[in-house]
Amino acid sequence: MKELPVRKNHRLGGYDYSNTGAYYITICVKNRHDILWEEKPVGAAFGRPPLSEIGALIDIEIKKIEGIYDCVRIDNYVIMPNHVHMIISLLPSQDTDGRP
Repeated sequence: MKELPVRKNHRLGGYDYSNTGAYYITICVKNRHDILWEEKPVGAAFGRPPLSEIGALIDIEIKKIEGIYDCVRIDNYVIMPNHVHMIISLLPSQDTDGRP
């Protein structure tokens, strides 16, 4: 069986990532396959190609996150050909009295 590569840990030691604050996240497609955009025809004008069917599905699901999780805000995101960048904020939770 092929062993997985050893990857550098990018997390800050001792930091609690469940704390409120803004986080920059990158999610990559397995093997970096370019499946999130439609292929741009040769000689096509400059500009970003439209999202593929999979890319469009990811866009829809990202837009649902704030409706599912009360304490998560999607500040910004971009869907690239083989990965997604997101800036999300974890907000203070609200108790039953509406206090932070």
